[in-house]
Amino acid sequence: MSANIDTYPQFAQTLADLDAEKLDTLYFAMGSDYYLYRQFIPKLQSAFRSRFGENADLVQRWGSDLKEIFDISSLLGGGGLFSSASLIMLHEIQDARPKVKTNLSELLSKIPPDTIVLVHYSISDYRRAKWLDSIKKISRVVSLNGPDSSVLPRIVNEIAAKHQLKMDEAAILRLIELSSGELAIIDNEIEKLALYKSDSSPSINRDLVDKVAGAVENAKVSQFIDAISIRDPKIAIQTLVEIHHQGKEGLPYLVVMLYTRLIQLMALRETPEARKTISQSATSYYFLKELHSVSKNYTLSELQQATSELAELDLQFRLGSVDILTSFTAWVSKVV
Repeated sequence: MSANIDTYPQFAQTLADLDAEKLDTLYFAMGSDYYLYRQFIPKLQSAFRSRFGENADLVQRWGSDLKEIFDISSLLGGGGLFSSASLIMLHEIQDARPKVKTNLSELLSKIPPDTIVLVHYSISDYRRAKWLDSIKKISRVVSLNGPDSSVLPRIVNEIAAKHQLKMDEAAILRLIELSSGELAIIDNEIEKLALYKSDSSPSINRDLVDKVAGAVENAKVSQFIDAISIRDPKIAIQTLVEIHHQGKEGLPYLVVMLYTRLIQLMALRETPEARKTISQSATSYYFLKELHSVSKNYTLSELQQATSELAELDLQFRLGSVDILTSFTAWVSKVV
């Protein structure tokens, strides 16, 4: 967590300005909090489209692809013949070649009037460097680092309100405790709470949080997903049983998380450009590199069949027509 209490209010103001279509020319986003990243990027794209129209260009480049100064200068030509403007998004700029980073602020000090640029530095800890300081001086800085713990209750309340939920103070504090204050996890758990909330219940209390959000330990979920990815059936089944013993609510949501991972792996097997597509929903280069590596553990046909069977299994779970643990274990034994 960041020690800067003012970080989130500044972030919230940035979103409010984007909602009002108040666009800055250059944004410098710093940090790796997935929830904040997921909130900021769509808002920026939406404001840009509203201002410049649907035929405006969206151009994305990744730091590892930026090897020469020309790689950036060629992007700054303004809107093309058939586009009204350009939104240029430079992801993971820390991976660009040194000479690109050294000249970045000079290049971006001359942005055309029909161009908006986002530079994303996807590392949580800000490192002292002249090129970073230079970028900060000419940009609107957007912090994507987790907010201070003192403002978390208010943020949880705001997220709950977006899902038409009311949470009492004890429930909010318990959710923060169970999620270790991670906003992405909090958002996911509140979605789950929305499914379990009774229409007759005026608010979410601590008991419901313990029942739903406490049903699956995040470490166990990660362990299970990783075991599937590296094809370790012993660990996968052992973890599956442990999660089931924590509560019956855990396994159906585990299916959803696993389904997302299989889709990612399948995309990476289908096309070499998929890594960049998936990058739009992740901020860590190292995560993507590891994901690309484990995707090679399965053939495309294996992933397609596994995903199809998991979707059918999920439907049976929701209909209550099969024993979840038995069926899920059988799926793992067959696929992994």
